[in-house]
Amino acid sequence: MSYKNKVYYFCSEECFNHLVKHFTEVAMVPDAFSGDSINKSDALIGLKEKGEPELVYFKNKQTMNEYYEQRNK
Repeated sequence: MSYKNKVYYFCSEECFNHLVKHFTEVAMVPDAFSGDSINKSDALIGLKEKGEPELVYFKNKQTMNEYYEQRNK
């Protein structure tokens, strides 16, 4: 679905309505490496830990690569 000229994917209409009511809290997340605030619809998505379901978000490939390089040290 599209909201505020961005594309988001929802499991239900209830989840979409939650985004509309709580947009700033739901749509914006910190980049997992830099901490910069980013919109989920613009983000690259990764796993916090290999084999675990927790997601992390990145503003670009550079911060994503730096995050995983740092974790593999």
